[in-house]
Amino acid sequence: MRRRLYCGPLRSLGVLALGLAGCTSVVPVPDGSEPDNADLLGAASTEFQFEADQDPAIAALDFIDTELIVAPYPGADALALTALYVDVNARIIDTLPEIDAVVLEVNPNRLSETAGRLAASGLIETVHKNYIFAPDAAPNDPLFARQDHLPQINASQAWDLTTGSSSIVIAVVDTGVDRNHPDLSGKIIDGWNIHGNNADYADVLGHGTEVAGIAAAASNNAVGVAGLSWASPILAVRVGDAQGLSTSRHIAAGILWAAGHGARVINASFAPLWSDRIVRSAAQQSFNRGCVVVIAAGNAGGSNSVAGYDEALFVGAVDPSNEIASFSDRGPFVDLCAPGTGVRTTAKGGDYTLANGTSFAAPVVAGVAALVLAMEPGLRPASVQSAILNTVVDLGASGKDDVFGFGLVDAAAAVGDAARVASIADSAPPTVQITKPRSNEVLSGRYAAAVNASDASGVGDVVLSIDGIPYATDTRAPYQFVVDTTAFTSGAHTFAFVATDAAGNRSSSRTVSVVFATGTVSASGTTISFRSPSAGATVSGDVTIQANAADRDGLAVIEWLIDNQSVFSAPLTGASSGVSYVWRGAGATTGPHTITVLVTDATGAQARGTLSLVRR
Repeated sequence: MRRRLYCGPLRSLGVLALGLAGCTSVVPVPDGSEPDNADLLGAASTEFQFEADQDPAIAALDFIDTELIVAPYPGADALALTALYVDVNARIIDTLPEIDAVVLEVNPNRLSETAGRLAASGLIETVHKNYIFAPDAAPNDPLFARQDHLPQINASQAWDLTTGSSSIVIAVVDTGVDRNHPDLSGKIIDGWNIHGNNADYADVLGHGTEVAGIAAAASNNAVGVAGLSWASPILAVRVGDAQGLSTSRHIAAGILWAAGHGARVINASFAPLWSDRIVRSAAQQSFNRGCVVVIAAGNAGGSNSVAGYDEALFVGAVDPSNEIASFSDRGPFVDLCAPGTGVRTTAKGGDYTLANGTSFAAPVVAGVAALVLAMEPGLRPASVQSAILNTVVDLGASGKDDVFGFGLVDAAAAVGDAARVASIADSAPPTVQITKPRSNEVLSGRYAAAVNASDASGVGDVVLSIDGIPYATDTRAPYQFVVDTTAFTSGAHTFAFVATDAAGNRSSSRTVSVVFATGTVSASGTTISFRSPSAGATVSGDVTIQANAADRDGLAVIEWLIDNQSVFSAPLTGASSGVSYVWRGAGATTGPHTITVLVTDATGAQARGTLSLVRR
């Protein structure tokens, strides 16, 4: 497994290069499959298999060897998560709170082992490498004549209906934008440098300036070129370092920043993003907040079997003859195509250039989306997508195919269809299906519950209630929750799941009855429950053991015993307390062991709880 630091030189890029026009995430549970609790709670492998690395295009990418991006399960206990990070020698260096993701600094020599231990904890839903994406270069063949891409998509006819709106902001999540370019200087209303965490969004490479000009260059001003959406302001969101290199973490953060600062359309010309769970979560959050997200299909010229995701439009490139560009990636994830060769646009330094690549097909679609929204500002993103996809010019095989998607974007037809889709009110609630647990299933320890939820307007969130009390909320697909059964009494309980869509429609409650076998010990008025590790778990190295102790008469003293030998004691106060002990691996023999918690309450009464673990 290669390990590359995020400071290397820019790679040589050509027709088969990956990058700007790219990124992915890695998950222990594939999309669409049910989570396996045995896998979630089992022992970590020293050679963790990152899901996304099964895709050769993803496996070929470099990554930051000192970082992992993790997404805890909704419902995971904060104290248990803190103890887990300590246990694997990881340190939190950043968060993406909108998608409940955490960036961890880890030992580069133990990245795979650490990922495995995190995934096996039962607390972490997904574990990702932080992939690196380089600015992509598509072919710049001297035989490419100057071609006007605007007539190819009937832009002039669209402009007869609207030239855009100043209230429809387009975000360019890229290498920055040249704020001094004569065709862009009056269009940029705000910006941010995600990588540097500052306001310097100047273009470090030129790529972002080219993208911005295609989507929304100043038009009808007797200067330079015309953008698709004349009136749309631009948010310049730089996500790369000084060389233009970016990562999963920064691309997702850039999308989220744009959604939080007024963008209605967000363009991200990186690839391959089709499998990236972190970026998908950011796109989903933005989609639910009313943003149309547009992503480049990629310039590797290959085929991929992945399906992409509904929260974004993936755009391939065609040439002036409406033939697929040789560099354009293909697969079920491609939604549509747009001109991507010989596209004349703004260039860094106040100049103009001919741009080639899916990086430049994507902002054509982003500009069309802004025109559709200018016609009907109240449209939800799903309706904008429908207006665009339902009016394409079908190319290739009839209907949707893996080369052209649904077909070539038609600006005039999409804008003309905006009023029709606006008249279709969204009153349908999301659909919810419980996949885990089964009715009357006996649950113990940490359990990963899961549901499938879908809605044309996008699922805003799914709420799990236990016995009528809200327990956890998941805002990202797939919808999974970790339930710590030791925090409840043994016996019958009811799970209820309710989904709400982006338009505010709520599903009916879907319920299932279960039985908790908690392993909680109660004696003399004292309750002791172990939180982690789970009973019977196989452990190694230093292990943090966590438990809860409660007594209505008040707590006085706790004593920890390993195989009936006292190893630590401490005073306690209050009626309830979380307690923990770090069992050092040095000197511990392999095989079964018993951990005992002996609690004395304020009256002198004692209670004990035991936990069996296996050392390897």
